[in-house]
Amino acid sequence: MIKFGIIGAGNIARKFSQAVSLTEGAEVTAVASKDRARAKKWAEEESVPHYYGNYDTMLQDGQIDAVYIATTNNFHLENMLACLHAGKHVLCEKPLAMTSADAQEVIKLAREKQLFLMEAMWSRFLPKSQTVRNWVLEGRIGNVRLMQATIGWVGDEMHHHRLFAPELGGGSLYDLGIYPLELFPYYTNQKITGVQKLVHKHPKGVDDYVSLNLTLEHCYANMQCSFTTKLPEDAFLYGDRGYIRIPKIHFGTDAFLYDLDDQLVESFHGPEENGFLYEIEEMLRCIKAGRWESDICPHSMTLEACDLLEQCLK
Repeated sequence: MIKFGIIGAGNIARKFSQAVSLTEGAEVTAVASKDRARAKKWAEEESVPHYYGNYDTMLQDGQIDAVYIATTNNFHLENMLACLHAGKHVLCEKPLAMTSADAQEVIKLAREKQLFLMEAMWSRFLPKSQTVRNWVLEGRIGNVRLMQATIGWVGDEMHHHRLFAPELGGGSLYDLGIYPLELFPYYTNQKITGVQKLVHKHPKGVDDYVSLNLTLEHCYANMQCSFTTKLPEDAFLYGDRGYIRIPKIHFGTDAFLYDLDDQLVESFHGPEENGFLYEIEEMLRCIKAGRWESDICPHSMTLEACDLLEQCLK
């Protein structure tokens, strides 16, 4: 039984906890927040036995094997280093790090400590993403030439303060653009080798809408993201024998394969369920096998994405 502690008592942590409760061989035993009353309320609502108003105190609990980090982006590095020094495996919300240097530092420490570390890019684990990747690698749409993705919605400064706050690691690329940046290479098994950027800065100083042209090893891609503009959140992969449509690139259950005449050839419809399940199962498999990184979300994925984000946000 792998016992999880959670750092950050928010809504995304709630969804993670609910997924763990559905996973064989794992349980959430503690939650920590800088606000002890918040941690207590969260623990009571999620039936988690222990709560802490201090991260370090939770990390001293020898019964906890692994930690899920659900704090704002600016705290990820600090939280991960504390967990690894305490001997805990780590699953950290995306983006795992805000700079390449931060990512390299924490990955180096995890390897030295022989502890599992993974960025929580749950979208790579979704059954529909696995299906799309298989369609592409099996040549179902031929050679992929072009890809497109849009992902965006309209937030407001009162309810979505973190997105507007540079000091919290806000911005549309860190929050939304990272999905296509880490999914395009996975779908095609190709690395991103170049980027052209159009980045609009909000008066608060963060990027609020962005358009990127990406060069991969054998194709091109365009992606747009925003938290001040509503976008469809869909993706398309175009090949010389057909194309794939992916409604809601970062979540959801469906994918569609079309031929050159726009005729639907095959569709995938997965069950509606908590998407955290799949990445939790992968983490458990790796830990039990003594592996310190995932093949689906390897450290190289995070390092390459951090490098691209830095290029775009300079």
